Amino acid sequence: MHLITWTPILLAENGFPRDGRGNPFIRGSVLKEAILNAATYYYVKKDREIEAKVRTYLLREELEPTKVVEDIKEILQDKYLFLKELEIPEKISLSDGEIYETTVEVFDLKKQIEVNDFRSEVFRGTIELEISFPDLSKLKAIGHSYCESLCRAEMSMLKNHPLIEDFYVLMLNGIKKWDIPLRVGMWTEDFLQESLLFFRKVKEIRKKLMEKLKIDIRPKRVLYLPAEKCTVGWCELKSSNL
Repeated sequence: MHLITWTPILLAENGFPRDGRGNPFIRGSVLKEAILNAATYYYVKKDREIEAKVRTYLLREELEPTKVVEDIKEILQDKYLFLKELEIPEKISLSDGEIYETTVEVFDLKKQIEVNDFRSEVFRGTIELEISFPDLSKLKAIGHSYCESLCRAEMSMLKNHPLIEDFYVLMLNGIKKWDIPLRVGMWTEDFLQESLLFFRKVKEIRKKLMEKLKIDIRPKRVLYLPAEKCTVGWCELKSSNL
């Protein structure tokens, strides 16, 4: 199986970790998180029982920001046990590709302006890796549902901005043809946006999270590479078994 980075991966502002020999890598947990974020969206959308449980959890009086994502994934995996069978190597080498430093902009989609910028390492290339999962066709459905919805959500915030035609329309058309689409790494300022995409249109939950955690779960700000003219993290898991 191969992970193809159609737009560069950004892991953190301070770049990628290195092993004892100085070779860069990403942890398998990063890829697993991308898959579970997609699965959360897919099954909350598809399964009313899961939606009700997550909704009840998010509307309770006390929420701990550091536990929200893990608690929701636990709700999901308690029912869909096969998600626990996902196995990914602990470290994934980035030797087959290019790591380079570039300017990263924090772009506000609604206001259509850059609100901040920083320099960081990004990776672009194709990574060979082994993933063990009971049914890859389920990952295909999960990835398409999440990434297509996420792409449309970001595009809808832009109104008439040139990025719609110059990037997002082309990206959405590409995603539809991929084996297993994923959004990998750091691509937004707020980690809850990655997991709670389904609830972005539910005013009651948006209001609750804004009041309690000061977090807006709508995909309003994304990380954009001006030199490459793209947002980060759009990837495809490609398998000969699909």
